[in-house]
Amino acid sequence: MKVRILGLLLVWAGFAFGSGLPLETVVTHATKLEIVRDGRVSGSIGLSAGVKVDVIALEGDNLQVRYRSLSGRVPVAHTGLAALAGAMNERPAAPALAAPAEIKPPRAPAAGPSVMARRLGGKLVRLERGSLQAHPAERLQEVKFYALYFSAAWCGPCRQFTPRLVEAYAKLRTEFPEFEVVFVSADQSPADMQKYMSHDRMAWPALRHEAMRQSAEIMRYAGDGIPCLVLVDEAGRVLSDSYRGGNYVGPQAVLQDTQRILRQYRERNPRPQS
Repeated sequence: MKVRILGLLLVWAGFAFGSGLPLETVVTHATKLEIVRDGRVSGSIGLSAGVKVDVIALEGDNLQVRYRSLSGRVPVAHTGLAALAGAMNERPAAPALAAPAEIKPPRAPAAGPSVMARRLGGKLVRLERGSLQAHPAERLQEVKFYALYFSAAWCGPCRQFTPRLVEAYAKLRTEFPEFEVVFVSADQSPADMQKYMSHDRMAWPALRHEAMRQSAEIMRYAGDGIPCLVLVDEAGRVLSDSYRGGNYVGPQAVLQDTQRILRQYRERNPRPQS
């Protein structure tokens, strides 16, 4: 699957973490910058390895970039973002969803960790005392619903939605300990991921940045762009997705579905009275 951003061109001012500058990457192979004006290629110049460019958007196999006063495109494979694009390309396509229907309660788990607990066990970290620490696999034993949050610090729309998710998460976790969010970062480095988690006060665990290439079963849930929120049950079945039938409905719709589904679950599964 090609890595595409379908209509989600990330606003220039929202790219960088904190500094107000766009995301910067490095040209890793000598390549050609195709200069684009009014949607058409009007010429090209050569770029040597080591040249830095500012990322405007990710589109198909190309990056829209700015180099000095020029705007154009270069192949993703010739930049420092090639590793991330490769991880995205390796994932199998996630199933398309129709409008969410009423969700049946999860089946009683079999002995041992659930499917999602096995997929995530040993690959998660969480922010504790200013650094990323391993998230114990046993903390996933009681989780029945996972909200996989595909996001990045350089993505303007992500930075707008994340505070809403942080606020909702604090309330949902209090009432539904069976629910967990897992952050899947599209940041360029583990350090960028950590800064994002710290700045936006993410209290949930995250997939280790280095583990993405070994996590095809998780990356297959990613949509064509970010922010993307996908709710799955403990068996890995998709309950709500930011992409439905090829259309992008956004993470807010999934958050609303999540609240509804959790309420339905609690009605069928009351918490024991203390």
